[in-house]
Amino acid sequence: MALRRAALPLAGLVWLLAAPPGAVAQPAPPRPAPAASQPAPPPASQPGGRAAELEPPRPLTAATVPYPASAPAHARPVVVRVKIVVGADGAVQRVERLTPPQPVFDDAVIRAARAFRFAPGRYGGVPVPVAVTFTHTFQPPPPAPASQPQAEGPPLDAVLKGRLREMGTRAPLAGATIAALINGRRYVADADRKGRFRLPLPAGAARITVHAPSCNPFVQQETLAARQELAVSYYVERERYDPYEIVVVGEQRRVEVSRITLRGPEIHQVPGTFGDPFRVIQTLPGTAAVMSLLPYPVIRGATPSSTGFLLDGTRVPLLFHLLSGPSVIHPEFIDEVQFFPGGAPVLYGGYTGGIIDGRTRRGRPDERLIDVDVNALEAGGLVREPFPKLGITVTAAARYGYPGLVLSLATKEASLSYWDYQLRVDGGNARNGWTLFVFGAGDELDTQAPSAQPGQPSPPLTPALIFEFHRLDLRAYHGSGSFDALYRVVLGLDQMASAGTNVTNYVLEPSLRWTWRAARSLTVAAGIEGNLRKIEQGTPPTPGAGEVSLAAITGDLHKLYSGGALLEAHWRPSSRWLIRPGVRGDLYDDGMTQKHAVDPRLTVRYRLRTLDLPDVSPTSDASAIWLKAAVGIYHQPPRFVLPLPGMDLMPLKYGLLRAIQTSLGAEVPLAHHFSVGVEGYYSALDPTVFDLAFNSLDLNTLGNGALFPTTTAPGTTTGQELLDRLTHPQTGRAYGLEVLVRRQARTGLYGWISYTLSRAERERSGQWGTYDFDRTHLVNLVAGLPLPRNWDLGLRLQYQSGRPTTTTYGYNTARTDGYLRVDFRVDKRAVYRGWLLDFYVDLLNAALLPEEVTPGQKIRYVLPSVGLRGRF
Repeated sequence: MALRRAALPLAGLVWLLAAPPGAVAQPAPPRPAPAASQPAPPPASQPGGRAAELEPPRPLTAATVPYPASAPAHARPVVVRVKIVVGADGAVQRVERLTPPQPVFDDAVIRAARAFRFAPGRYGGVPVPVAVTFTHTFQPPPPAPASQPQAEGPPLDAVLKGRLREMGTRAPLAGATIAALINGRRYVADADRKGRFRLPLPAGAARITVHAPSCNPFVQQETLAARQELAVSYYVERERYDPYEIVVVGEQRRVEVSRITLRGPEIHQVPGTFGDPFRVIQTLPGTAAVMSLLPYPVIRGATPSSTGFLLDGTRVPLLFHLLSGPSVIHPEFIDEVQFFPGGAPVLYGGYTGGIIDGRTRRGRPDERLIDVDVNALEAGGLVREPFPKLGITVTAAARYGYPGLVLSLATKEASLSYWDYQLRVDGGNARNGWTLFVFGAGDELDTQAPSAQPGQPSPPLTPALIFEFHRLDLRAYHGSGSFDALYRVVLGLDQMASAGTNVTNYVLEPSLRWTWRAARSLTVAAGIEGNLRKIEQGTPPTPGAGEVSLAAITGDLHKLYSGGALLEAHWRPSSRWLIRPGVRGDLYDDGMTQKHAVDPRLTVRYRLRTLDLPDVSPTSDASAIWLKAAVGIYHQPPRFVLPLPGMDLMPLKYGLLRAIQTSLGAEVPLAHHFSVGVEGYYSALDPTVFDLAFNSLDLNTLGNGALFPTTTAPGTTTGQELLDRLTHPQTGRAYGLEVLVRRQARTGLYGWISYTLSRAERERSGQWGTYDFDRTHLVNLVAGLPLPRNWDLGLRLQYQSGRPTTTTYGYNTARTDGYLRVDFRVDKRAVYRGWLLDFYVDLLNAALLPEEVTPGQKIRYVLPSVGLRGRF
């Protein structure tokens, strides 16, 4: 295949974008029994997508709260919610109020909670401090008894029983209190963990009320006959609905130096991302963009092919659909996104740049969900269904994208469509179970056919570029005592077709990983990995004058085998130090050349000082000022400039790429869930090959509009010179300072401000010059605000300074104009008895601000997405 012809569709990307069991109740005593608190810990991610087993603290004493004698009169229930920090010895270390101040009631709950005793929580079998929420509801006292003695209450010869569910989601309403008022007498019961209740009552008309934490009061009128058992189902409305609510139970341990973890609304409701979790990475420190719409990040000065796009730790050949398409995985599968701009641990090998790892979660055995999403660019759905008799939970999803409809408003000379699918089966439990995950995706870009007539209004289109890949990921988990193991094999098929040439890759990736908790302060991890690739290339067309053929680059590459081994430790010699040394070794063989690499890495964290913050446990790592540092060596095999299926493998004759990454920084927690992180970094790239290039070397040569060198005008640069530029090893470096101010909270405003001051350079002729995609200043503001009545507003503001450009003074001696982009998103959720309907509007570049693509050429665009999402 002639590289020029393969690149034509990519060359068009730039200008195409330019256009657009329950308690039995008795007559109420002077005070009601408290509502039960049910801690519900979320899974914590481990390498390989496995959820670590977190056992919450188990109460050893009754969780009762005396009704305060000095309580003021109140006609409505008073709900008090606190966070209880349970230490590794089971003692209550701290109690923090979470609800608005209610002094007398707050004091009663806090005083009682401090006397609670627990069996400690355990993480992977090891006692750890855990924070749990406890909610107590004070019901209004019953009316004072009359001065005349009253007869004994009527007989309880009727029963009201049933289930309490959350309106919209049908989830069991645990921790709720149900009360019945009959002839001035009050009868109370609590629902169990599945929302079930049973309430004996006298016959007659009853006023039923239900009170639950974070829910609106529920009132229902019922009439019960003698010797009747009335079965009901009540749907109780929450004060607010957030399908991406963040739930935090245990305080997370600080381990990595540079990792940023995003969850909940942070990955699903950021404006300008169309609800796609992976696109949020472009708003974080150290991440520049090739172009604002293209999903190829330049992280800390490294070319996109040096960045790892991963799903549960294994590589995805195409993370994003073409143009401004979403990622190839349905967002509902992604539980969190872990982003390493640098300093990644030895668990991640084969990349010299950043790591973007999407973590999925296991389907719960009691979780049922139907999710349907339709918007201006795509339509898709997801179904999750448990099968208790088989002990499995099945999740299936599929989407079809039709951005060509929007593209047709700007040009009739191109069209684009895409699809993806996912099927996941989870069996057993998180520590001893298995997972089968099958997923794949495909894109087709059509351009004007050769038979089209000049000036034809609607020229015929023909497929110009087709990508497709499939993966089967089978995992088995085994845990016993202090030992855990993950056994995994991934099978895959990657295909690319363009200009009459097909490239097919067959993939086999086996891996084994073991974790041993040798002591409370020491955990050791080891692993073995393999990667086998078989490559089939069709016969390429004969390249024309000035063109570079694919065969000239790949040669006789038909296979690539690699194997690696890793060993690392998490050592916490004291509460102040956390040391993570590791080393991995890798061997590569393509049948013609062999290469090997040894990568030692070390990260260190030091607790400088513990702060007394009102909303953070003093024993938590999140309550301290941390100093952090990292240093490590990273190798990767040569890859093509862009991560594309079928074209990501290059012969080993070009050598292994190497980077030495260092960083130094600090983390400072603040009140009201704010935190500040500052980190300086330096990366030495020696060598770097297949750099993403765009600019001409001088004004006598053409630039590279296809984002990588292809061809030039006759009489200027020859194909061989372009090939030399593409494959010639270079020395590079990148350094800078990153700042992240962030607020993480379950309520109120959330978001972050990130700023990066950076420099990326390459050495030419003994002198350092700026890299084609160097951007000095990167600024991002992301803010989300939940409003009453289930409204959400989101704002994203992004500024990136101009990138270098060639002038008469020489290569990359000037810069294009920087660009500013403002994105806006509005969500409104309607709640029905058994389902939710989310209406959203997402505007990318809502202010229609210009972006300079090439010197003197600016484009204006606005990309709206209006959609409906139903959750049943």
